[in-house]
Amino acid sequence: MQYTQRKRGYRYRFIQRSNCSSSSETEIKKQYGKDNLSFTRFWGKILIKITTKRNLNMSDSENLILIAKEYGTPVYVYEEERLIERMNSLTSIISDDKFKLLYAMKANENPIIVSTINRNGFGMDACSIEEIELAMICGADSKEIFYNADCLTLDEIQYAFNKRVNITLGSLDAIKLVCNNFPGSEVIIRINTGIGSGHSDSVVTNGIMSKFGIFPSEIGVAMKLCAEQNVDIIGLHSHTGSGDMSAEIYVENARALIALSKRIPSIRILNFGGGFGFDYENHAEYDINYVYDCLTDERQKQNINDEVLFIIEPGRYIVADSAVLLTRVCSVKNNEMRSYIGLDTGYNHFPRCFYYNAWHDITNLSSCHHTLKTYDIAGYLCQSGDMFARERQLPETCVGDLLCIKDVGAYGFSMSSNFNLRCKPAELMITCEHKIKLIRRAEKLNDILSTCNMD
Repeated sequence: MQYTQRKRGYRYRFIQRSNCSSSSETEIKKQYGKDNLSFTRFWGKILIKITTKRNLNMSDSENLILIAKEYGTPVYVYEEERLIERMNSLTSIISDDKFKLLYAMKANENPIIVSTINRNGFGMDACSIEEIELAMICGADSKEIFYNADCLTLDEIQYAFNKRVNITLGSLDAIKLVCNNFPGSEVIIRINTGIGSGHSDSVVTNGIMSKFGIFPSEIGVAMKLCAEQNVDIIGLHSHTGSGDMSAEIYVENARALIALSKRIPSIRILNFGGGFGFDYENHAEYDINYVYDCLTDERQKQNINDEVLFIIEPGRYIVADSAVLLTRVCSVKNNEMRSYIGLDTGYNHFPRCFYYNAWHDITNLSSCHHTLKTYDIAGYLCQSGDMFARERQLPETCVGDLLCIKDVGAYGFSMSSNFNLRCKPAELMITCEHKIKLIRRAEKLNDILSTCNMD
Protein backbone atom coordinates (compact mmCIF):
# COMPACT_ATOMS: atom_id res chain seq x y z
CA MET A 1 0.00 0.00 0.00
CA GLN A 2 1.40 3.42 -0.84
CA TYR A 3 0.36 7.01 -0.88
CA THR A 4 2.05 10.32 -1.45
CA GLN A 5 2.23 13.73 0.15
CA ARG A 6 4.12 16.91 -0.59
CA LYS A 7 5.73 19.37 1.77
CA ARG A 8 7.86 22.42 0.93
CA GLY A 9 8.37 21.33 -2.65
CA TYR A 10 9.55 17.79 -1.77
CA ARG A 11 7.67 14.61 -2.51
CA TYR A 12 7.25 12.05 0.28
CA ARG A 13 6.21 8.52 -0.53
CA PHE A 14 5.22 6.15 2.25
CA ILE A 15 5.67 2.48 1.42
CA GLN A 16 4.11 -0.03 3.80
CA ARG A 17 6.53 -2.81 4.69
CA SER A 18 6.44 -5.51 7.33
CA ASN A 19 10.20 -5.41 7.76
CA CYS A 20 12.10 -2.15 7.29
CA SER A 21 15.49 -3.70 6.69
CA SER A 22 18.56 -2.29 4.97
CA SER A 23 17.78 -4.56 2.03
CA SER A 24 14.48 -2.70 1.68
CA GLU A 25 16.40 0.57 1.42
CA THR A 26 18.67 -0.94 -1.25
CA GLU A 27 15.65 -2.04 -3.26
CA ILE A 28 14.06 1.41 -3.05
CA LYS A 29 17.29 3.17 -4.03
CA LYS A 30 17.36 1.10 -7.20
CA GLN A 31 13.89 2.38 -8.08
CA TYR A 32 14.36 6.07 -7.28
CA GLY A 33 18.13 6.65 -7.51
CA LYS A 34 20.27 6.71 -4.39
CA ASP A 35 21.32 10.36 -4.62
CA ASN A 36 17.73 11.56 -4.46
CA LEU A 37 16.70 9.75 -1.29
CA SER A 38 16.84 9.99 2.46
CA PHE A 39 15.16 7.55 4.85
CA THR A 40 13.33 7.66 8.14
CA ARG A 41 11.91 4.57 9.83
CA PHE A 42 8.75 4.71 11.91
CA TRP A 43 6.01 2.24 12.77
CA GLY A 44 6.99 -0.24 10.13
CA LYS A 45 7.09 2.34 7.32
CA ILE A 46 9.87 3.93 5.36
CA LEU A 47 9.53 7.64 4.69
CA ILE A 48 11.23 8.42 1.40
CA LYS A 49 12.10 12.02 0.68
CA ILE A 50 12.59 12.52 -3.05
CA THR A 51 14.49 15.79 -3.41
CA THR A 52 13.05 16.98 -6.70
CA LYS A 53 12.21 20.41 -5.20
CA ARG A 54 9.41 20.77 -7.74
CA ASN A 55 6.50 22.93 -6.69
CA LEU A 56 3.19 21.17 -6.34
CA ASN A 57 1.01 22.61 -9.09
CA MET A 58 -1.86 21.71 -11.37
CA SER A 59 0.11 21.79 -14.62
CA ASP A 60 2.43 18.94 -13.62
CA SER A 61 0.92 15.61 -14.61
CA GLU A 62 3.03 13.72 -12.07
CA ASN A 63 1.59 15.84 -9.28
CA LEU A 64 -1.94 15.06 -10.42
CA ILE A 65 -1.22 11.33 -10.66
CA LEU A 66 0.05 11.35 -7.08
CA ILE A 67 -2.96 13.34 -5.87
CA ALA A 68 -5.33 10.86 -7.52
CA LYS A 69 -3.50 7.94 -5.87
CA GLU A 70 -3.85 9.49 -2.43
CA TYR A 71 -7.35 10.96 -2.60
CA GLY A 72 -9.02 8.72 -5.16
CA THR A 73 -11.19 9.68 -8.11
CA PRO A 74 -13.23 11.43 -9.23
CA VAL A 75 -11.88 14.54 -7.56
CA TYR A 76 -11.81 18.26 -8.33
CA VAL A 77 -8.38 19.88 -7.91
CA TYR A 78 -8.09 23.68 -7.71
CA GLU A 79 -4.97 25.82 -7.74
CA GLU A 80 -5.04 28.88 -5.49
CA GLU A 81 -2.19 30.61 -7.32
CA ARG A 82 -4.08 30.47 -10.61
CA LEU A 83 -7.21 31.83 -8.94
CA ILE A 84 -5.22 34.79 -7.63
CA GLU A 85 -3.52 35.31 -11.00
CA ARG A 86 -6.91 35.65 -12.68
CA MET A 87 -8.12 38.14 -10.10
CA ASN A 88 -4.92 40.14 -10.46
CA SER A 89 -5.32 40.19 -14.24
CA LEU A 90 -8.60 42.05 -13.67
CA THR A 91 -7.58 44.36 -10.84
CA SER A 92 -4.37 45.39 -12.62
CA ILE A 93 -6.55 46.80 -15.43
CA ILE A 94 -9.71 47.83 -13.58
CA SER A 95 -8.10 49.66 -10.67
CA ASP A 96 -10.08 52.89 -10.98
CA ASP A 97 -12.17 53.65 -7.87
CA LYS A 98 -15.04 54.58 -10.19
CA PHE A 99 -15.38 50.82 -10.87
CA LYS A 100 -16.34 47.94 -8.59
CA LEU A 101 -15.72 44.26 -9.33
CA LEU A 102 -18.20 41.68 -8.05
CA TYR A 103 -17.72 37.91 -8.16
CA ALA A 104 -20.65 35.99 -9.68
CA MET A 105 -21.00 33.35 -6.97
CA LYS A 106 -23.08 31.01 -9.13
CA ALA A 107 -19.93 30.13 -11.10
CA ASN A 108 -18.46 28.39 -8.06
CA GLU A 109 -19.67 28.86 -4.51
CA ASN A 110 -17.20 26.71 -2.60
CA PRO A 111 -16.69 28.64 0.66
CA ILE A 112 -12.89 28.58 0.43
CA ILE A 113 -13.01 30.00 -3.09
CA VAL A 114 -15.58 32.65 -2.12
CA SER A 115 -13.49 33.63 0.92
CA THR A 116 -10.33 33.88 -1.18
CA ILE A 117 -12.05 36.12 -3.72
CA ASN A 118 -13.60 38.27 -0.99
CA ARG A 119 -10.19 38.77 0.65
CA ASN A 120 -8.89 40.06 -2.67
CA GLY A 121 -11.32 42.97 -2.64
CA PHE A 122 -14.22 41.69 -4.75
CA GLY A 123 -17.85 42.27 -3.85
CA MET A 124 -20.41 39.51 -4.37
CA ASP A 125 -23.13 38.96 -6.97
CA ALA A 126 -25.65 36.67 -5.27
CA CYS A 127 -28.59 34.95 -6.98
CA SER A 128 -30.31 33.45 -3.93
CA ILE A 129 -30.71 34.14 -0.23
CA GLU A 130 -28.47 31.12 0.37
CA GLU A 131 -25.71 32.80 -1.65
CA ILE A 132 -26.24 35.97 0.38
CA GLU A 133 -25.83 33.97 3.60
CA LEU A 134 -22.70 32.26 2.29
CA ALA A 135 -21.19 35.57 1.15
CA MET A 136 -21.64 36.98 4.64
CA ILE A 137 -20.25 33.81 6.27
CA CYS A 138 -17.20 34.23 4.02
CA GLY A 139 -16.66 37.78 5.25
CA ALA A 140 -18.41 39.91 2.63
CA ASP A 141 -19.83 43.25 3.78
CA SER A 142 -23.57 43.46 3.13
CA LYS A 143 -23.05 46.78 1.33
CA GLU A 144 -20.92 44.94 -1.24
CA ILE A 145 -23.42 42.14 -1.88
CA PHE A 146 -25.76 42.62 -4.83
CA TYR A 147 -28.83 40.39 -4.91
CA ASN A 148 -29.64 39.76 -8.58
CA ALA A 149 -32.20 36.96 -8.38
CA ASP A 150 -35.20 36.42 -10.64
CA CYS A 151 -38.86 35.72 -9.73
CA LEU A 152 -38.53 37.13 -6.22
CA THR A 153 -40.96 36.29 -3.43
CA LEU A 154 -42.00 38.71 -0.71
CA ASP A 155 -40.04 36.70 1.88
CA GLU A 156 -36.87 36.89 -0.22
CA ILE A 157 -37.24 40.64 -0.67
CA GLN A 158 -37.84 41.05 3.06
CA TYR A 159 -34.71 39.00 3.80
CA ALA A 160 -32.58 41.11 1.44
CA PHE A 161 -33.73 44.39 2.97
CA ASN A 162 -33.22 43.02 6.50
CA LYS A 163 -29.63 42.11 5.59
CA ARG A 164 -29.13 45.54 3.99
CA VAL A 165 -27.83 44.12 0.72
CA ASN A 166 -28.37 45.81 -2.63
CA ILE A 167 -31.44 44.40 -4.36
CA THR A 168 -32.09 44.24 -8.10
CA LEU A 169 -35.64 43.95 -9.44
CA GLY A 170 -36.23 42.39 -12.85
CA SER A 171 -39.97 42.75 -13.45
CA LEU A 172 -42.79 45.24 -12.98
CA ASP A 173 -44.43 42.77 -10.60
CA ALA A 174 -41.32 42.74 -8.40
CA ILE A 175 -41.26 46.54 -8.48
CA LYS A 176 -44.93 46.64 -7.41
CA LEU A 177 -44.19 44.17 -4.60
CA VAL A 178 -41.46 46.42 -3.22
CA CYS A 179 -43.47 49.61 -3.67
CA ASN A 180 -46.49 48.14 -1.85
CA ASN A 181 -44.52 46.63 1.03
CA PHE A 182 -41.32 48.65 1.40
CA PRO A 183 -42.06 52.31 0.62
CA GLY A 184 -39.05 54.58 0.95
CA SER A 185 -36.58 51.83 0.00
CA GLU A 186 -33.79 51.90 -2.59
CA VAL A 187 -33.65 49.50 -5.54
CA ILE A 188 -31.73 48.68 -8.70
CA ILE A 189 -33.75 47.79 -11.79
CA ARG A 190 -32.64 45.24 -14.34
CA ILE A 191 -33.04 46.34 -17.96
CA ASN A 192 -33.34 44.09 -20.99
CA THR A 193 -31.74 46.27 -23.66
CA GLY A 194 -32.31 43.65 -26.35
CA ILE A 195 -28.54 43.29 -26.82
CA GLY A 196 -27.68 39.72 -25.84
CA SER A 197 -25.07 37.06 -26.51
CA GLY A 198 -23.67 33.88 -25.01
CA HIS A 199 -21.78 30.66 -25.70
CA SER A 200 -25.17 28.90 -25.97
CA ASP A 201 -28.75 30.06 -26.60
CA SER A 202 -29.68 28.96 -23.09
CA VAL A 203 -27.31 31.48 -21.48
CA VAL A 204 -28.30 34.57 -23.48
CA THR A 205 -29.91 36.93 -20.96
CA ASN A 206 -30.97 39.91 -23.09
CA GLY A 207 -33.35 39.90 -26.02
CA ILE A 208 -36.95 39.02 -26.80
CA MET A 209 -36.43 35.36 -25.81
CA SER A 210 -35.00 36.20 -22.39
CA LYS A 211 -37.00 36.13 -19.15
CA PHE A 212 -34.79 38.73 -17.50
CA GLY A 213 -35.35 42.43 -16.92
CA ILE A 214 -37.84 45.03 -18.03
CA PHE A 215 -37.68 46.56 -21.49
CA PRO A 216 -36.69 50.20 -22.06
CA SER A 217 -40.30 50.95 -23.02
CA GLU A 218 -41.34 49.99 -19.46
CA ILE A 219 -38.93 52.33 -17.65
CA GLY A 220 -41.52 55.10 -17.50
CA VAL A 221 -44.02 52.79 -15.78
CA ALA A 222 -41.35 51.66 -13.31
CA MET A 223 -40.42 55.26 -12.50
CA LYS A 224 -44.07 56.15 -11.89
CA LEU A 225 -44.65 53.16 -9.59
CA CYS A 226 -41.54 54.00 -7.57
CA ALA A 227 -42.30 57.72 -7.35
CA GLU A 228 -45.76 57.03 -5.91
CA GLN A 229 -44.24 55.14 -2.95
CA ASN A 230 -41.05 57.18 -2.57
CA VAL A 231 -38.91 54.24 -3.73
CA ASP A 232 -35.58 55.47 -5.11
CA ILE A 233 -34.18 53.87 -8.26
CA ILE A 234 -30.48 54.14 -7.41
CA GLY A 235 -29.16 51.89 -10.15
CA LEU A 236 -29.68 50.05 -13.41
CA HIS A 237 -28.39 46.60 -14.27
CA SER A 238 -28.10 44.74 -17.57
CA HIS A 239 -26.37 41.53 -18.57
CA THR A 240 -25.87 40.29 -22.13
CA GLY A 241 -25.31 36.62 -21.30
CA SER A 242 -22.59 34.18 -20.37
CA GLY A 243 -19.35 33.16 -21.99
CA ASP A 244 -19.35 35.13 -25.25
CA MET A 245 -15.88 36.17 -26.42
CA SER A 246 -17.09 39.41 -28.03
CA ALA A 247 -16.04 42.39 -25.93
CA GLU A 248 -17.74 44.61 -28.52
CA ILE A 249 -21.21 43.26 -27.62
CA TYR A 250 -20.51 43.81 -23.93
CA VAL A 251 -19.58 47.43 -24.62
CA GLU A 252 -22.58 47.96 -26.92
CA ASN A 253 -24.92 46.87 -24.14
CA ALA A 254 -23.10 49.08 -21.63
CA ARG A 255 -23.47 52.11 -23.91
CA ALA A 256 -27.20 51.46 -24.18
CA LEU A 257 -27.56 51.17 -20.41
CA ILE A 258 -25.58 54.37 -19.82
CA ALA A 259 -27.83 56.23 -22.26
CA LEU A 260 -30.98 54.93 -20.53
CA SER A 261 -29.66 55.93 -17.12
CA LYS A 262 -29.80 59.60 -18.06
CA ARG A 263 -33.61 59.38 -17.82
CA ILE A 264 -33.36 58.74 -14.06
CA PRO A 265 -31.75 61.54 -12.00
CA SER A 266 -31.29 59.40 -8.86
CA ILE A 267 -28.94 56.88 -10.53
CA ARG A 268 -25.64 56.28 -8.73
CA ILE A 269 -24.93 52.66 -9.80
CA LEU A 270 -24.64 51.16 -13.29
CA ASN A 271 -24.11 47.40 -13.26
CA PHE A 272 -23.06 46.01 -16.65
CA GLY A 273 -23.07 42.38 -15.53
CA GLY A 274 -20.40 39.82 -16.24
CA GLY A 275 -20.30 37.10 -18.84
CA PHE A 276 -16.71 37.66 -19.96
CA GLY A 277 -15.90 34.81 -22.31
CA PHE A 278 -13.42 32.03 -21.67
CA ASP A 279 -11.97 30.23 -24.69
CA TYR A 280 -11.91 26.58 -23.57
CA GLU A 281 -10.43 25.25 -26.80
CA ASN A 282 -7.81 27.79 -27.89
CA HIS A 283 -7.35 29.87 -24.73
CA ALA A 284 -7.59 33.21 -26.51
CA GLU A 285 -7.86 36.00 -23.93
CA TYR A 286 -10.96 38.12 -23.52
CA ASP A 287 -10.11 41.79 -24.15
CA ILE A 288 -10.56 43.33 -20.70
CA ASN A 289 -8.50 46.38 -21.70
CA TYR A 290 -10.96 47.16 -24.48
CA VAL A 291 -13.92 46.94 -22.10
CA TYR A 292 -12.28 49.18 -19.52
CA ASP A 293 -11.12 51.78 -22.05
CA CYS A 294 -14.52 51.94 -23.76
CA LEU A 295 -16.46 52.28 -20.51
CA THR A 296 -14.10 54.99 -19.30
CA ASP A 297 -14.48 56.86 -22.59
CA GLU A 298 -18.25 56.41 -22.54
CA ARG A 299 -18.47 57.99 -19.09
CA GLN A 300 -16.89 61.12 -20.54
CA LYS A 301 -18.83 61.10 -23.82
CA GLN A 302 -22.21 60.75 -22.13
CA ASN A 303 -21.25 63.14 -19.32
CA ILE A 304 -21.84 60.66 -16.50
CA ASN A 305 -20.97 61.97 -13.05
CA ASP A 306 -17.77 60.53 -11.56
CA GLU A 307 -19.75 59.54 -8.48
CA VAL A 308 -21.77 57.00 -10.48
CA LEU A 309 -20.24 53.61 -9.75
CA PHE A 310 -19.64 51.26 -12.70
CA ILE A 311 -19.98 47.61 -11.70
CA ILE A 312 -18.66 44.52 -13.52
CA GLU A 313 -19.52 40.97 -12.41
CA PRO A 314 -17.00 38.36 -13.62
CA GLY A 315 -17.46 34.75 -12.53
CA ARG A 316 -16.28 32.27 -15.16
CA TYR A 317 -13.35 34.53 -16.06
CA ILE A 318 -11.95 34.20 -12.53
CA VAL A 319 -12.44 30.51 -11.76
CA ALA A 320 -12.71 28.57 -15.06
CA ASP A 321 -9.10 27.48 -15.46
CA SER A 322 -8.38 27.22 -11.75
CA ALA A 323 -9.48 23.58 -11.60
CA VAL A 324 -9.29 20.15 -13.23
CA LEU A 325 -11.40 17.04 -12.70
CA LEU A 326 -9.43 13.82 -12.28
CA THR A 327 -11.20 10.61 -13.29
CA ARG A 328 -10.27 6.94 -13.83
CA VAL A 329 -10.99 4.86 -16.90
CA CYS A 330 -13.34 2.00 -15.96
CA SER A 331 -13.83 0.46 -19.39
CA VAL A 332 -12.67 0.64 -23.00
CA LYS A 333 -15.17 -0.72 -25.54
CA ASN A 334 -14.90 -1.14 -29.27
CA ASN A 335 -17.61 -1.83 -31.80
CA GLU A 336 -17.66 -1.74 -35.59
CA MET A 337 -18.08 2.03 -35.64
CA ARG A 338 -16.58 3.55 -32.50
CA SER A 339 -14.32 3.15 -29.49
CA TYR A 340 -15.66 4.20 -26.10
CA ILE A 341 -13.85 5.18 -22.92
CA GLY A 342 -16.01 4.81 -19.79
CA LEU A 343 -15.15 6.94 -16.75
CA ASP A 344 -15.89 6.84 -13.02
CA THR A 345 -17.69 10.18 -13.25
CA GLY A 346 -20.56 11.66 -15.22
CA TYR A 347 -22.47 14.83 -15.98
CA ASN A 348 -23.81 14.70 -12.44
CA HIS A 349 -20.33 15.87 -11.42
CA PHE A 350 -19.55 18.08 -14.40
CA PRO A 351 -22.63 18.93 -16.49
CA ARG A 352 -21.32 21.48 -19.01
CA CYS A 353 -20.61 18.97 -21.78
CA PHE A 354 -24.12 17.52 -21.43
CA TYR A 355 -26.03 20.80 -21.07
CA TYR A 356 -24.18 22.93 -23.61
CA ASN A 357 -22.23 20.46 -25.75
CA ALA A 358 -19.24 22.33 -24.34
CA TRP A 359 -15.69 21.52 -25.41
CA HIS A 360 -13.15 20.75 -22.68
CA ASP A 361 -9.61 19.55 -23.16
CA ILE A 362 -9.19 15.99 -21.87
CA THR A 363 -5.76 14.42 -21.45
CA ASN A 364 -4.54 10.96 -20.46
CA LEU A 365 -2.02 11.39 -17.65
CA SER A 366 -1.12 7.69 -17.50
CA SER A 367 -0.55 6.60 -21.08
CA CYS A 368 2.97 6.46 -22.46
CA HIS A 369 1.73 5.46 -25.92
CA HIS A 370 2.52 7.80 -28.78
CA THR A 371 -0.12 6.32 -31.07
CA LEU A 372 -3.32 8.34 -31.06
CA LYS A 373 -6.74 6.73 -31.25
CA THR A 374 -10.17 8.27 -31.65
CA TYR A 375 -12.54 7.76 -28.73
CA ASP A 376 -15.94 8.79 -27.49
CA ILE A 377 -15.52 9.61 -23.80
CA ALA A 378 -18.54 8.60 -21.74
CA GLY A 379 -19.71 9.03 -18.18
CA TYR A 380 -21.09 6.34 -15.89
CA LEU A 381 -24.73 7.47 -15.66
CA CYS A 382 -27.67 5.51 -17.02
CA GLN A 383 -28.32 8.23 -19.57
CA SER A 384 -27.25 8.00 -23.23
CA GLY A 385 -26.33 11.68 -23.32
CA ASP A 386 -23.74 11.31 -20.58
CA MET A 387 -20.81 12.09 -22.88
CA PHE A 388 -17.80 14.29 -22.22
CA ALA A 389 -16.51 14.24 -25.80
CA ARG A 390 -17.15 12.68 -29.19
CA GLU A 391 -14.42 11.62 -31.61
CA ARG A 392 -11.62 12.89 -29.38
CA GLN A 393 -8.04 11.80 -30.06
CA LEU A 394 -6.08 10.44 -27.11
CA PRO A 395 -3.05 8.19 -26.71
CA GLU A 396 -4.09 4.56 -26.63
CA THR A 397 -6.02 4.27 -23.38
CA CYS A 398 -6.45 1.35 -20.98
CA VAL A 399 -8.59 0.55 -17.96
CA GLY A 400 -7.09 2.23 -14.89
CA ASP A 401 -5.62 5.18 -16.77
CA LEU A 402 -6.06 8.59 -15.19
CA LEU A 403 -7.77 11.23 -17.32
CA CYS A 404 -7.76 14.94 -16.63
CA ILE A 405 -10.71 17.13 -17.69
CA LYS A 406 -9.41 20.69 -17.76
CA ASP A 407 -10.83 24.15 -17.04
CA VAL A 408 -13.69 22.91 -14.86
CA GLY A 409 -13.62 25.63 -12.19
CA ALA A 410 -16.73 27.44 -13.43
CA TYR A 411 -20.22 25.91 -13.51
CA GLY A 412 -18.83 22.51 -12.64
CA PHE A 413 -19.39 21.50 -9.04
CA SER A 414 -21.85 24.39 -8.60
CA MET A 415 -24.17 22.74 -11.17
CA SER A 416 -23.60 19.17 -10.01
CA SER A 417 -26.42 16.87 -8.90
CA ASN A 418 -27.21 13.51 -7.33
CA PHE A 419 -28.73 11.97 -10.46
CA ASN A 420 -28.79 8.16 -10.23
CA LEU A 421 -28.28 8.76 -6.48
CA ARG A 422 -24.59 9.26 -7.18
CA CYS A 423 -22.66 11.14 -4.52
CA LYS A 424 -20.73 14.30 -5.30
CA PRO A 425 -16.91 14.15 -5.32
CA ALA A 426 -14.34 15.79 -3.07
CA GLU A 427 -12.75 19.13 -3.88
CA LEU A 428 -9.07 19.79 -3.16
CA MET A 429 -7.01 22.95 -3.39
CA ILE A 430 -3.30 23.28 -4.07
CA THR A 431 -2.54 26.26 -1.85
CA CYS A 432 -0.05 29.05 -2.49
CA GLU A 433 2.24 27.20 -0.05
CA HIS A 434 2.07 24.19 -2.42
CA LYS A 435 0.16 22.03 0.01
CA ILE A 436 -3.00 20.03 -0.55
CA LYS A 437 -6.07 21.30 1.29
CA LEU A 438 -9.34 19.38 1.37
CA ILE A 439 -11.94 22.10 0.75
CA ARG A 440 -14.92 19.76 0.47
CA ARG A 441 -15.03 16.10 1.42
CA ALA A 442 -16.65 13.56 -0.85
CA GLU A 443 -20.36 13.19 -0.27
CA LYS A 444 -21.83 10.02 1.25
CA LEU A 445 -25.26 8.49 0.89
CA ASN A 446 -26.13 9.54 4.44
CA ASP A 447 -25.56 13.17 3.42
CA ILE A 448 -28.17 12.83 0.70
CA LEU A 449 -30.65 10.97 2.90
CA SER A 450 -30.22 13.33 5.87
CA THR A 451 -33.06 15.55 4.62
CA CYS A 452 -35.44 12.63 4.01
CA ASN A 453 -38.09 11.23 6.34
CA MET A 454 -37.27 7.51 6.34
CA ASP A 455 -40.30 6.44 8.42
